[in-house]
Amino acid sequence: MTLPNDAQSAGSPEQEEIRRLRAEVARLQLEKDKAGKTTIPKPPGQGSGLARRIVAVFLVVLTAVLACATVPALYLRSEVLDTDRYVATVAPLASDPAIQAEIANKVTAQITEAVDIEGITRDAMTELGKVAPRVAAVISGLAPAIAEQTRTLIHTAVSRFVASPQFQDLWTQVNRVAHQGIVNLATGNTGGTVSIDESGTVTISTKEIIARVKTLLVEQGVDIATRIPEVDAQITLLQSPELVRATDAIRTLDRTAPILAWMTVLSAIGAIAVAPRGWRRRTTSRLGLGIAVAMAVLALGLAIGLNIFLSTIPSATVSPAAAESLVETLVVPLRTAVRFVFIVGLLIAVAAFLSGHSRPAERVRRGLASAGDYVTGKVGAGHARQWQYWLARYRRILEAAILGVAVLVLILWQYPTAAVAIWTAVLAGLAILLIELLCRPAVVAAHTAEPVTTGPPEQTNPTLPLP
Repeated sequence: MTLPNDAQSAGSPEQEEIRRLRAEVARLQLEKDKAGKTTIPKPPGQGSGLARRIVAVFLVVLTAVLACATVPALYLRSEVLDTDRYVATVAPLASDPAIQAEIANKVTAQITEAVDIEGITRDAMTELGKVAPRVAAVISGLAPAIAEQTRTLIHTAVSRFVASPQFQDLWTQVNRVAHQGIVNLATGNTGGTVSIDESGTVTISTKEIIARVKTLLVEQGVDIATRIPEVDAQITLLQSPELVRATDAIRTLDRTAPILAWMTVLSAIGAIAVAPRGWRRRTTSRLGLGIAVAMAVLALGLAIGLNIFLSTIPSATVSPAAAESLVETLVVPLRTAVRFVFIVGLLIAVAAFLSGHSRPAERVRRGLASAGDYVTGKVGAGHARQWQYWLARYRRILEAAILGVAVLVLILWQYPTAAVAIWTAVLAGLAILLIELLCRPAVVAAHTAEPVTTGPPEQTNPTLPLP
């Protein structure tokens, strides 16, 4: 078809429209090119989500650091303020061979220093020589040997006493009274049956022990024991300048223990609360792992610190075996607390990880589901019952209640151990597993049933909706 001449002219309306459309296309193309060169704006909330993740990570690290200080602080506070707990901790030392030998040697030395056994023996030999002049020359040199035999007899009597049940009772009584000395260590006060001087020497009174040994020797017919005076002597349990330097730190930990505990809990809750919605389970897992790592570091530091501390104790003052037995016994509650928190942290990390959406967690859950299907198929094959539908509907609430009870047990248990944490977790896990197995047929039926969209209401699938 041939256009008219006026339509083919340069100034025709058709040509004008074409030029206008081309110009519009060029303008739109230019705007598109400019938009492609500009930075793509961030989706709403992306910047705030990054900030929340950073804050959550910081609070996780802070919680781990606070846990390192909270556990020793609470250990110190419980041992300082709870006399029954302290006495129960040191009671086994009464039957420790190293402690018994240390006390026997030092009490024997105190008795022999208080009584001039060799001088008394020499005087007795002199009087005997006056009565029997013929034997004076023979017995004059026996005084040192008789004195040594007397010392051996005293040491044997002391050793028998410290190995007897009577000494264990006395040890408990002395340490109950001596507990004030540990309070003095934390508060900086002086006095008490157990005291600490400027050189870091911890001493305990042996007055009652010497009195008991004196009575025992008199009953055995050792007449020289009647000359043992009432001695209020002291024996050294520990001696280290590190005790004096650590007094300020111990006092600070004792005063700040409740504050540190609350700060640790609030920091952990804050880390989970401030994390973005998709990061809360991951943050919980990292929180438990961080606490476990902190306890591992604390256990390593405790082992190294104890070796350094024991090396500062002079062997001439306290035997290395006795010092090690005493220190190791005193830190048993601290090690128990470290292990307990370590296991709780691992349990939190594992539970949060397995409840997540990662491939390993999903594989574990699928494996447990397959095992549950196998067990329920072998034990209770057939259609799900109405109570199983009910149990499946409310299983999350029941499982949350079980976890809450487990947490309350760990919180309210006065002195939980690692075994308590493990058994609490095992029993809670078995209870949750039992609920999952019992309601498994209803869960499978709910997910595999075909929805009925036609027919009267009474013919619809009776499966209850499951969370």
